[in-house]
Amino acid sequence: MPAPERASLLLSIAGHDPTGGAGCTADLAAWAAQGWRGASVCTALTVQGADGVRRVQCSDSALVRDNLALLRAQAPVAAIKLGMLGDAAVLRAVVEALESWVAAAPALPVVWDPVLGAGAGGRPLLRGADDAWLQRLARVSSVITPNRDEAAALLRLPRWRGDGAPPAEWVDAMRARWLRGGRAQAVLLKGGHADGDASIDWLVGARTLQAAAVARLPDGGSTHGTGCLYASTVAAQLACGASVADAAVEAQARTRAAIARAWRGGSGLRLADSAASGDSEDLPALAAIDAPPAWPLPAPFAPLREAPGLYVLAPDADWALRLLDWGARTVQLRIKHGDAKLRRAQIARVAAAARACDAQLFVNDHWRDALEAAAFGVHLGQDDVAALPGTALDDLRAAGTRLGLSTHNAAELARAHALQPSYVACGPVFATRSKALAHQPLGLDGLRWWAARCKPRYALVAIGGIGIDQVGAALRAGADGVAVIGAVIDSPDPRQALRVGLAQCARDVGGP
Repeated sequence: MPAPERASLLLSIAGHDPTGGAGCTADLAAWAAQGWRGASVCTALTVQGADGVRRVQCSDSALVRDNLALLRAQAPVAAIKLGMLGDAAVLRAVVEALESWVAAAPALPVVWDPVLGAGAGGRPLLRGADDAWLQRLARVSSVITPNRDEAAALLRLPRWRGDGAPPAEWVDAMRARWLRGGRAQAVLLKGGHADGDASIDWLVGARTLQAAAVARLPDGGSTHGTGCLYASTVAAQLACGASVADAAVEAQARTRAAIARAWRGGSGLRLADSAASGDSEDLPALAAIDAPPAWPLPAPFAPLREAPGLYVLAPDADWALRLLDWGARTVQLRIKHGDAKLRRAQIARVAAAARACDAQLFVNDHWRDALEAAAFGVHLGQDDVAALPGTALDDLRAAGTRLGLSTHNAAELARAHALQPSYVACGPVFATRSKALAHQPLGLDGLRWWAARCKPRYALVAIGGIGIDQVGAALRAGADGVAVIGAVIDSPDPRQALRVGLAQCARDVGGP
């Protein structure tokens, strides 16, 4: 998500790659693309290219220690990313500096990418490291991002390349060695060094296990710098206040986009594009916690008949009928009372009226009633989806019912993508009076981020605090529809408010 205004910077502690594809150079480029200023402490100079690492010259450990002390004293640091550390002396200097740093700033995110070697092979990038010091490094880190080869080496486990869930011994070892007794919130076990049509990253928590899957690209693992980009993106997202799951989703999306748009040089050199942010083709599908990922993804829900445009939320059947009579093209019916028989009758009545005027009616929550009434679609929140019985989604898909899903952050967007809905609603865009805010308003910049992530696969509906005079701005920021409640229903002249909103949509839907 767009970084907030700040005077702080992000710190890369990593080696120097002369190609610029990895190490501190790549970290700084990735952060600049995400709106952050970066600083770096170089742990080693390398000679490396498409054929791997040929030579490593580690930095003097005292120089590393002095640089870290200077940065801590003079620059506010919002997050730290650790990459190649070179040798045991540099490792000790970094660990001692970070232990003191995080003791004074317990909330400071520290992302450790345990770089042991380049993907193309060659000389090792961490020599003579004592296990006790590596454990101290794990305890001072907040998130650890190994690939499978790195995890196997550090945890002394047999290699695993399957596309299912990690073996129990792997999960137990990560929790025992990295997630207990320290600051680490999660291990993000990357799936690039594996087999299968999907690249599956595993989010290993102290008590949870979750998978994020994205279609694997046919680069054969030859793109240079993907691990650095992934970890630096996690650090940037944590610095913005994102959850680990949100950070992991954004990192996986940007990494896939970077592979798809890689720079190609001579002699087979492929460098990840650190500035690539991705679109819906790069969006990971996040499985429910402790559930395996569904891959390939299920069949998508039926698409919308037209862009949502002005998407009006009606509190009852009478309001929905009135809005349809006034020309509304997309209406959501929200019925909150508990009388099931009356509710079913009202939904059936509004669904018939919507069909008569060829409008798109979405029923909030009550999916069985919507299915029975042959309503155009159903809108569900994240908790509602989690509570559905096993065959509900299949039943809705088979009936051609459209599905809209509410989302508030990157992880929820990735969970929605796992179901392939007809549209995604995001919000709140602005502060709203209709309900207490559990999430910070996105603003128009945040809405642009959502549009970039959803297009071209999903229609996007913006919701939350949007007045009629803001409809055009939301559409120009990339929304295909704008959900309004009080802007029409509570207006002194609801019919005129609807007319003005529909006119703005006719002008601005599909705008830049």
